[in-house]
Formats: sequence, C-alpha cells, structure tokens
Amino acid sequence: MPSIHDHHILELTVDAVRRTIRLRTAWPYASGPDFANVVFEGVEGYVFEGDALGTILFDIESVDALSLYHEYADDMLRASPRGGHAPWADSESSAAGFFGKSSVQGYRLSSSIGLEGAVWARRLTITAAE
Repeated sequence: MPSIHDHHILELTVDAVRRTIRLRTAWPYASGPDFANVVFEGVEGYVFEGDALGTILFDIESVDALSLYHEYADDMLRASPRGGHAPWADSESSAAGFFGKSSVQGYRLSSSIGLEGAVWARRLTITAAE
C-alpha cells in the first residue's frame, strides 16, 4: 500500500448507497506529482472532526473497532437523537455485540492539519492513482 503521509486531501466522497468513503489525495501539493485513492468499503459508521479543506494527512491506521468506538462514543451518542448513527452505536454493549459478530474494523484517520476521525468499515484500500 502506498503511503499517504503528508498527502493533501483533494476530494472526500461519502456514497451512502454503496457504503463507501473515498479520499483522493496528492503529495506534496494539490497538483501532485503523487496521487492516491483511499477507499473504505462496507462502511458501517464514521465520525469526522474538522473539514477536509487544507487537510494534510498524517496516517490512517487500523485499530480495534471497539476501542475506537470508546474514543468517539460521546460524539456518536450526542448525534443519536437525530438518528445520526446506526443502532450499534447506541451503547457500548450494542457496539460490542455488533463488532463481535462482524468483520468490521476500526480505522483512525489523523492529520497534521485539518480533518481527523474514525471509520468503521469492512475493508480499506490505498492505491496509487493518476
């Protein structure tokens, strides 16, 4: 997998029907020369803090899904009255049961500047792009 360290986010797309999140990135500047596509598939939930404008990525790391839930549970529960997240996010026991029965992995997105967050998905691919 290509490194996305210090890549700038060019595009962020959430496809709710296909349950995918796609980041198109470039290093060292928005005009390239190195581009990458970051695709989360089988997305079951996500939380982003900040916006993608001007974001410089640090890393996307695979982490335990329940541990990541603990980090973001307060934010997710605050959104729940508006239907902000799937029912598995309603409590620690719901999340533990869901993750115990599924192949969902947690992914922590960190940045030097800008957007950070968490994605719970079945698969992550990072590929070089033009």
